[in-house]
Amino acid sequence: MKKVLFLDDEESILNTYRRMIRNIDVEGFFAKDSIEAQRILDRNTIDLIISDYRLQQETGLDLLRAVRLYNDSVPMIIISGYAQETFIKNALTTNVIQDYLIKPVSMQEFGQLIERYVSRNAA
Repeated sequence: MKKVLFLDDEESILNTYRRMIRNIDVEGFFAKDSIEAQRILDRNTIDLIISDYRLQQETGLDLLRAVRLYNDSVPMIIISGYAQETFIKNALTTNVIQDYLIKPVSMQEFGQLIERYVSRNAA
């Protein structure tokens, strides 16, 4: 089973992600900040990271850039309520992220995105 890390500083959003993956064959890990996310990454081999862009102390992009330093193969996706084209284009062209979604995200769109990335990286 593929392992997916979800990072968002709002517990209600993390709970929504928990509900959204019930019918997808993945194991979900959930973090509210980069410290918690780093603990999960240190203890698990994660196959996909999905992060909110805006967190309380930093951006999800900050964490993803840090992860990219020691893991250049895990796909990373940003979900944001802000359609900031500059950050998106920069993150995509520098290979920090592989994809992005703008909130609100439908359950169908979310499920398709996860399935596309976990099946793409199926062993």
